Amino acid sequence: MRKSFFSAFATVVLTGGTLVGTALPAQADAPTTLYVRQNPVGGCSDQYPGTLAQPFCTIGAAATVVTPGQSVDVGGGNYRERVTIRTSGTPEQPVTFFASSGATLIGATAGFVIDGQHDVVLRNFRSIGSTSVPGLDLRNSSRITVQVGTFAMDTSSTAPAVRLAGVIGSTLRQISTGGVAPSGGITIDAASSDVLVQSVNVSSNIAHEPPTGSVGVQVDGPRVSILDSTFSGFSGAAVAIGVGAVGTVVANNRVDGGRGHGVHNNGGTGTAITNNTIKDRCRDGIRVDGASSGVSAQNNVLITNGFFRQGYCDAAFLDGVEIGVYGGAVGKTVVDYNNAHHYYNDSPQIYAWNTPMGLAAFRAASGQAAHDRETGQTRDNIDSANSAAPGYPTLDRAGSPRIDDPTVPNTGAGSVTYADRGTVETIRSPVVLFDVALNIQARSVTVDASASTPGLNPIASYEFSFGDGSLVTQTSPIASHTYANPGTYFVNITVKGTDGRSTTRNTQISMLRPTGTIGLRALSNRRYVSYETGFGLRPNQAEPSTIAQFDLADAGNGKVALFSRAVGRYVAISQFDLSVLTADSILVDVRESFTLVRNGDSTISLQAPITNKYVTADVDSAVPMSASVSTIGTWEKFLQVVVPDANRSLKAKVNSRFVSADGAGTKPLIASAATASSWERFDVVDVGNGQVGLLARVNNRFVSADGAGAKPLIASASTASTWERFTMVRSSDGTVSFKAAVNNKYVSADGAGSKPLIANGPVISTWERFTLG
Repeated sequence: MRKSFFSAFATVVLTGGTLVGTALPAQADAPTTLYVRQNPVGGCSDQYPGTLAQPFCTIGAAATVVTPGQSVDVGGGNYRERVTIRTSGTPEQPVTFFASSGATLIGATAGFVIDGQHDVVLRNFRSIGSTSVPGLDLRNSSRITVQVGTFAMDTSSTAPAVRLAGVIGSTLRQISTGGVAPSGGITIDAASSDVLVQSVNVSSNIAHEPPTGSVGVQVDGPRVSILDSTFSGFSGAAVAIGVGAVGTVVANNRVDGGRGHGVHNNGGTGTAITNNTIKDRCRDGIRVDGASSGVSAQNNVLITNGFFRQGYCDAAFLDGVEIGVYGGAVGKTVVDYNNAHHYYNDSPQIYAWNTPMGLAAFRAASGQAAHDRETGQTRDNIDSANSAAPGYPTLDRAGSPRIDDPTVPNTGAGSVTYADRGTVETIRSPVVLFDVALNIQARSVTVDASASTPGLNPIASYEFSFGDGSLVTQTSPIASHTYANPGTYFVNITVKGTDGRSTTRNTQISMLRPTGTIGLRALSNRRYVSYETGFGLRPNQAEPSTIAQFDLADAGNGKVALFSRAVGRYVAISQFDLSVLTADSILVDVRESFTLVRNGDSTISLQAPITNKYVTADVDSAVPMSASVSTIGTWEKFLQVVVPDANRSLKAKVNSRFVSADGAGTKPLIASAATASSWERFDVVDVGNGQVGLLARVNNRFVSADGAGAKPLIASASTASTWERFTMVRSSDGTVSFKAAVNNKYVSADGAGSKPLIANGPVISTWERFTLG
């Protein structure tokens, strides 16, 4: 065993009256750190001195030689051992064991034992697989600190994960326990006192734990504080406080679902159950019974405890409540400033004063809970706690200080009237709310964050990141941006308050390449399809007005998208009803992509790949359009009208007269009208392959190059086939000419406009030129 020596000392002798000193050689100081490593380059041995160059192989070997003030650095790996620490430190020079890189003690007896020692620190170890003994066993010791570690038991274990017996003035911080042992996660016996359990995570597997008895933390000794921790599972209770417990503080803890009680005080005296959030327990959220006295349950938030629709609960627990006081604890327990509620408000018996009852009856029977609330609104937890409650934590679970929300009245008590109930001090950050308007013709986006709301302090700035490297920070909530290229972009909006707190939200947008602005004229009723928010798509417009204009865009993979210019959104299959059409998307995905089918009669149909059904327009324009029909009929056909060329007139250049569908379309077309009325109006319809059809408005018939172009043009065809197809040629003088597909001849105002129009012009001359009006 190593011993400490002075670095030098002198032997003094008296010879002939003369004092003679003889100096001895200096001795080396003991090292401050011992090392344990597995399989290092130079090997390891428990016979080595424990240096980094010559480390021990086992933790136990280091434990036999460590001295006060020394640390044991344990490297990563699995250590199949149970380590007993037999050396104490001092407050100034503790004995410290720490894992530098994921050391794990593994096996049926794995773990640490500290018995009869003091001033020992354990940090960052894992122990897994123990069956009949605790992973951490502390006995008859004091000033023990265990920080950052995991102690997970085998599923067959009958021992708690962590056991404290006769332990005084010690701390468990940031450790986790797991397993399904009936005796629980952490037990602190009646001989233990002044123990701090902080920021621990204690859980059991609800699906496999025994039906009764398991406890997250069992406290039977005085002055134990359980703070800032998380508990879930356990069929007995998440936290159980027994008869020998005095002055226990249970504060700032989150207790989640489990078969047993949340916090059960069964005989403990002077217990403070304060500022906890307890939810989804099958039995009581907080239960005080037995010989309990001087118990305070204040500032807690309790939600859906007491067998409330949790699938893992047993029907035997139907009498569970949010807060229950029973037996000898009646009249000896303070209940106030809690928020206890069931979300659905269909179980009025959420309190108990020996008998389950509602809040009003509980107040009348007990004289307690004057400031309790039964509400699911988080806002009701804000600025409403009692800071004079026993065990009140000045910081919340996350370490945040108490902050006054100026938008909420201070209804709390004590010196701080604005503390919040539950584990969280609500520190409101700004809420980002925004709207996005797209213009794919201009390839621009406008983001409006005006609806955003401030947090505790006013909004100071808005930051817009448009996904292409452009970043704008400003004090106003509206920003626009133009993209250089089509594509899909992430847009981030950050709203920051004057206190520096900020919130960011993002969205994706598609900036597709438009191929033209069209109107969809339904063949079912010859009306243009429009979109109005709240009414869906309907064929109800006589003209392709603003609400009836759509940009046709390339959605890739042979698909198209329809972009409503009225609302700056893409047409989509509703995510709530796979047949209904809406125009609410800014991102093009499968719901926004359509297959454009060109029918033999030059109409188009739109098929939704997500349903393989066709878009249909009921003849009754009050019925919203849907993608719900398996085959193409009249209602599934649309004329694709080029919006700039809808409802146009044609003026012949040769005589400055308007082309007329004479006799309301019963006679051949002739350039004879002095003005353009209904007989002189036409829609230019895109019929595919770069060709157009001329649809006479007066009778909704296509202009035909009759007789394969040998006869005058007449508006007589119900559909556009070969004789009704033309190529529209635009000349530099602003005129247009029409070349018939059937004979490759140009439409001519024959006889200088004195005769009907006929497709017989070999080239474009004056007679073949028209002005669109």
